[in-house]
Amino acid sequence: MLYTQQHRSTKVLMDIMKQLILIAILTTLITACSRYQPTILQGNALDSATIAQIKVGMSKADVIQILGSPLMQDDFQTKRWDYLYYSIEQGRKSEQKNLTLEFNGDIVSKIN
Repeated sequence: MLYTQQHRSTKVLMDIMKQLILIAILTTLITACSRYQPTILQGNALDSATIAQIKVGMSKADVIQILGSPLMQDDFQTKRWDYLYYSIEQGRKSEQKNLTLEFNGDIVSKIN
């Protein structure tokens, strides 16, 4: 009779262990399938406060100090600098801002 009670309690413990292991495996599989995708920011940060600091008549050096180097600078169009900023959330482009500056020599002549 003692042997039967020990056998039953051992069997119950084994069943509980199997269930716990199964739950742990399933939890691991479910969390592994849902991968984390961070927000990716590309280009120069172009918020309205920063853009408002750029004025016609500023030098290229002043612009670089405020915005940094332009993302795109055409070797054939040295009068134009293009700043581009976008963010990618969940694998999709969620926001995009463009800023084009045109220069007359070393001075900002037009802001788009």
